[in-house]
Amino acid sequence: MPLITLPPAAQLEEKIKRELLGFAEVQWLEQVDSTNTQLIARARQLEPVHERPSLLGAHHQTRGKGRGGRHWKDLDKATLMFSCAFDIDMPAAQLPMLAPLCGVVVCEQLRQLVGSQHQDRLSMKWPNDILFDGAKLSGLLIEAIKPAVGRFSAHHHVVVIGMGLNLSHAKALSESLERQVADWTTVLSSLVERENKAAKNVSSMVALIANAWYQAVLQYKREGFEPFIARHAAVDALAGQEVDVLNDQELMFSGLAQGVDRNACLQVMTKEGLKQVIYGDISIRASNHTLSREGRHV
Repeated sequence: MPLITLPPAAQLEEKIKRELLGFAEVQWLEQVDSTNTQLIARARQLEPVHERPSLLGAHHQTRGKGRGGRHWKDLDKATLMFSCAFDIDMPAAQLPMLAPLCGVVVCEQLRQLVGSQHQDRLSMKWPNDILFDGAKLSGLLIEAIKPAVGRFSAHHHVVVIGMGLNLSHAKALSESLERQVADWTTVLSSLVERENKAAKNVSSMVALIANAWYQAVLQYKREGFEPFIARHAAVDALAGQEVDVLNDQELMFSGLAQGVDRNACLQVMTKEGLKQVIYGDISIRASNHTLSREGRHV
């Protein structure tokens, strides 16, 4: 199967604009330092509320960010990277729940694209790593600030959701990162149901995810995280797995992963009882397979 790659930035921008009519601004650049950083800066630099929802994507990021301050590596036109900014009226204490919520939404949308027979091969590792057959396909970074102007309440925040998804060259990325990763080209080439053109259409994928994020943020504002508990369970890569929970490479405790609670914390049943994980490194305990990646509920 041909590699899934990015079309020219201007062309991709126009296609996404046609599919995201509800967004105030859509922009796709050839290069930027970080799409998250840029949208955060705009909210700090007196950008008015009527400029959101907004989407910013780029073919290449010179200072791409991952969770915990990690550097996000991308290959030329082989990584789909974009961020969305939304306004939300919500206390700061409730914002961390958006991290797993947004991961659930991405996994749901990608599952729709691959077809029903293969949905279980796509899963989400708390808080929001997207996996294909256990290898990382995509990662998210959620940040929030109070806007510089136009606040409509004391709890008005601008939430920026950033996503990076490997489109191709998983082998090269695996060697560079020294861990197994997956890419969207491999996902589609592994599936029987490839007739869905949207799965190969990058602009359609971006629009699906951006719209789904927006609707999920609105639903979370209305109903809280509780409706998302079952949705998380449907895509949970850690369900029923023995896991180690580490902090700064130090083992905190081990136990059986048992989904998330109403605060979106990972629940782990240990010998001492049920514990909630707010942040930490989560590794699946297995003799021949370990998924180790920072899980940070922020």
